[in-house]
Amino acid sequence: MKRVHIAPTLLDAQLAADALSSLGIVTHILNASAAGALGELPFMQAQPEVWVDDDAQEARAREALTGLRDAQPRDEKICPHCSEHNPGNFLSCWHCGSALPG
Repeated sequence: MKRVHIAPTLLDAQLAADALSSLGIVTHILNASAAGALGELPFMQAQPEVWVDDDAQEARAREALTGLRDAQPRDEKICPHCSEHNPGNFLSCWHCGSALPG
């Protein structure tokens, strides 16, 4: 097993593990329950870590995680019905519920 990511929170570790799992990379999260030991342990030893099961997948996993970290948000969409600004990944307007352009 190889460590590929040290996460600031368990949620970040789970998101990274899920992203790698969607690529077929088997992962394990270590220190998932160590947050309760903060103060007793140094914080660097209590942070969640994502490890890949297969050492040969280490480079692919690191590349995928770098791509996720560097991803740019999608452009905004403006609702044709109410002119509200919406994030680029929305399919319908958060304000009025109308369908947004693709």
